[in-house]
Amino acid sequence: MNTGHQQEFSFRDGAEPVPGLPAGVDSLLRDIGREWGLPVGERVRVSFRAGENFPELVGRLEVAAGPELPFARHRPLRLRVNGYEFVHTSIARCVVVESGDR
Repeated sequence: MNTGHQQEFSFRDGAEPVPGLPAGVDSLLRDIGREWGLPVGERVRVSFRAGENFPELVGRLEVAAGPELPFARHRPLRLRVNGYEFVHTSIARCVVVESGDR
């Protein structure tokens, strides 16, 4: 059935779909990470600039929304860690951590 418009894209299976990029697009995610200089897909500790809602998050760094093409690191990139979304410009520091680190 066609309702005339689409409200959101959902690429995950399960009880609670999460809008965003498909999880299996590894080469695209690597290219995005390389362009913005971020370890996309890795477990990270993200520290935020002063004035943000939270000082630090630990978890897998995900792309929350695909960037416009062509890639340009001066444009904001929407990211997510543990369900919290933010833009790359709010990051003060981002380091890869081992699974046991907190």
